[in-house]
Amino acid sequence: MMSTMPMPANETERLRALRELDILDTEANPILDEIAHFARDLFEVDVALVSLVDEHRQWFKSRAGFELSETPRSVSFCSHAVAAAKTLIIEDATLDQRFTNNPLVTAAKGVRFYAGAPLVIDGEFVIGTLCLIHPVPRHFSAKHQRWLETLAQWATDEIIAQHNRENYAAERRVLAQGPVVAVVWDINPEAHLIYVAENAERVLGHTREYLLRDDVNYEAIVHADDRAELLARMQRVIDGEEKVLEMDYRVLGADGRERWIHHYARSDRSQEGSVMRVRGYLINDTQGKQLELELVNTNRSFELALAAGNLSTWEWTIANNELRASHSWDSMLGTMAADEVWSDRIYPDDVAPLLAAAQQHYRGETERFEARFRLCHHNGNVIWIHSVGKLVERAADGKPLKMVGIHHDITEQMENEQARTEQQAMLSLVSQVQNEFLLLQDFSDVCDIALPELMRITASEFGFIGEIPEHDKQRNLLIMHGIYHHSASDQQREAWQKLIKQGLHVELSGEVAREVVVRGEPQICHDDVCSGQLHLLPLQLPAMHNTILIPLYFKGQVVGLLVLANSNHDYQRSHFALLQPMMNTLGTLLHIRRVEDERQRALAELHRLATLDDLTGVANRRVFLAACERRFAEFYRYDVPVSVAIIDLDFFKQVNDTYGHAAGDFVLCEFCRICEELLREIDLLGRTGGEEFGVLMPVTDQANGLAALERIREAIAAHPMHWNGIDITVTISAGVAQLRDDDPDVARWLARTDEALYRAKNAGRNRCLPAK
Repeated sequence: MMSTMPMPANETERLRALRELDILDTEANPILDEIAHFARDLFEVDVALVSLVDEHRQWFKSRAGFELSETPRSVSFCSHAVAAAKTLIIEDATLDQRFTNNPLVTAAKGVRFYAGAPLVIDGEFVIGTLCLIHPVPRHFSAKHQRWLETLAQWATDEIIAQHNRENYAAERRVLAQGPVVAVVWDINPEAHLIYVAENAERVLGHTREYLLRDDVNYEAIVHADDRAELLARMQRVIDGEEKVLEMDYRVLGADGRERWIHHYARSDRSQEGSVMRVRGYLINDTQGKQLELELVNTNRSFELALAAGNLSTWEWTIANNELRASHSWDSMLGTMAADEVWSDRIYPDDVAPLLAAAQQHYRGETERFEARFRLCHHNGNVIWIHSVGKLVERAADGKPLKMVGIHHDITEQMENEQARTEQQAMLSLVSQVQNEFLLLQDFSDVCDIALPELMRITASEFGFIGEIPEHDKQRNLLIMHGIYHHSASDQQREAWQKLIKQGLHVELSGEVAREVVVRGEPQICHDDVCSGQLHLLPLQLPAMHNTILIPLYFKGQVVGLLVLANSNHDYQRSHFALLQPMMNTLGTLLHIRRVEDERQRALAELHRLATLDDLTGVANRRVFLAACERRFAEFYRYDVPVSVAIIDLDFFKQVNDTYGHAAGDFVLCEFCRICEELLREIDLLGRTGGEEFGVLMPVTDQANGLAALERIREAIAAHPMHWNGIDITVTISAGVAQLRDDDPDVARWLARTDEALYRAKNAGRNRCLPAK
C-alpha cells in the first residue's frame, strides 16, 4: 500500500522560507546542473535530481537523466525526506510498505532504489533534496551517504548564494540610482578622469562615456565663472598643499541647463606620502542652492523689516544691565526666577562674541550693533535671537549709557540651516562609505571612516558599530567592526583596532540593548546608562551619560547595532531621521559582505573537493598526474633531476576483511600523516588508487628518492597503528624512478616506476626498489 503523504511540523514556515528564495520555476543554474550530473556519474545511477517540494508538487531545479520538470507531491519520495528532515535511503522500494503501490514504483522500469539528502535552509527548513533514483535495487554504504550529504550541502550553499547574488545585484542597482556621483582623477602625467559612476548623466547632465573621453576635460562642463576657482583648488589638492576640497559651483549639462554641484574631493597618497589620485563625490545641489539664495533674499528682507521697526523692540540701560523689551521674557524663555535677569540665560559659548560685538559698536568701529546668539529656555531648549541695535546716549566722559534696538526669534531658521548642513554632511558620508566599500571590500575599514564622522555630526564623544552574527538566534552576540572614543589614548585605539582585525566577538546584554536588536526599535537614553541597560562582555565601556542606540537593517531584519554616546547636546528623535540613510547603508553593506563571504567559502569548498582526496586530504589522482606533467616539462627545459615513487600498502585487503573498512580508512589516513611528516615541503603526496599512493620528488635523483622511501618504509613497519585498542601492523612496497632523457612521456616514466613496484612485491614485499 502507499502511505499518506507526511507533513513537516513546521510546514507553514518551511513553505515561507522556500518562497522567499524565489527559486521555483526559474531558469537553470549551471552549478546545480553540474552537481546533479556529477552525482549521477559518481553514484552510477540513472537519475539525479535537485528537487524542491512546495504545497502540491516536487519541482526539479536540476535534472540528470530525467525529462519531467515536476511530479505530484502525493507520490513524491522526497516528501518523506523533507518531513523527516534527514537523509532517506530506500534500497528496494518494492519491499517498503510506504511505496509498494506508488505509481512511480509500479510503472515499467519503476523506482527501486532511492536516496535523498535534505536541502536545509537556516538550519531548520528543509526545502527539498538532492536525490538519486535507479530502477534496480542496490546497497548504499555509510560512505556513500556522507558523499551524498556533502553534495546536498554544496547544492544548498549554491541556492543560497544564487539568492544572495541576485539581492546583491539589486542593491548595486539601487546604489547606482543614488544622488551622489563618485569620480576618480589620475594625476599622472596630468589630471584626467579614470572612473565615473553610472548615474553621472542624471546628476551632471553628461554621460559617463562622454566624461571619460580622452579629448574631454572635466572643467569643460564647469561654468566659466566658476572654472578658475575649481582648477586652482584642485591643483592645491594635487600638489598636496590641501588634503580635501569642498566647494559649490555650476555645471552646464548637455541640454544647456545649469546645475549647482556640491563637490567634495580628497587625495589618495602612497606610503611615501605623494599624491597618487584624487577621489571626488559630486552632489546635485541645485534645489538646495536655490533655497540658499532664497534664504539670502529673505535675510535682506528681514533686515529691512528690522529697520522699519516691525519686530520686538528693546532698550538697554548699560550701567545697571537693565533691558526693557516690548515682550515678556517669561513668554520667550519660560518661567524665570525672581532674582534672574535675561543675560543669565545667554548660552555660555555666545557670551564672549556678544560682548565683543557690543564693544566694537561702542568704539565706533561698526555703524550698528548686530549679533546672533542663543538663549536657554526654561525647558532646556535653545532659542536663537537675531538682534540689531544702536547706541543713542553717552556720558560726558564718552562711556556708553543707553542702546536701543529690535530683535527677532530666528530659532526655526537656524534649526533649518543646521538640519540642512547635517543632511548634506550625511549624504556626503553615505556616498563616501558606499564607494569606499566598493573599493576596499572591508566593512571594518568603512566603519573607521563612518564612525568618527557620525560622532562629529551628532557631537558625540563615544561610539561603536557591531554586527549580529547571521546564525545567532538568541541575538546576544556582536562582532565589533568599529570603536571610537575621543578621549582614548593612541595605545587604547591601537589595541581596539588589533582586536577588531582579529575578529572581536562580545556578549551583548541589557534591557535597552535587547529592545533594539530583538524588536528593532531605536532607543534614546537621556540619563546615565548602567550595565543593566547596555553591557558588552568583556569590553569595559566608558561612562555613558546619554546614548542613542540604532538598529542597522537589511530588508526589515536587524543585522547590526550603532551606538553613539555622550553628546554635548541631548539626542533627539530627529536624529533617527538624520541617521536613517546611514542605517540603511551600513545594513546593506553588512549584507553584501556576508554574501561575498559565503561566495568565497563556496569557492574554497569547490576547490577542496576538486583537488583533494576525500578520505585522506592529500592530492587526488588528477592533481598528482597534472603535477607530474608539469615536472616532466620542467625537466626538458631546465634539466633538473626529478623522481617519482609509487607506494602500495601490502595486503591491505586483509586489513579491511579483518578489522572492517573503518579501520582500513584509519590506516590510510595514518599512512598519509606519517608520509607528510617525513617528506619535504616541495614533495607532493597523492592518492592514485584505493591503497596506492604516489610521491613526486622534485630536484631529487633516484638514489636520494630511494633513500627517502626507505625512511618512510622503516617508519611504517616500526610503528603499529593503534585503532580502537588494536595494533595494526602495516608494511609497504614501493618503486622509484628518476625521469630520463629517453622517457617519451609521463606514462612511460610512471610505467617504469610500476615495474619497480611489482619487482618489490614479487621479491617478498616490505621493500623499495629502484627502476631499471
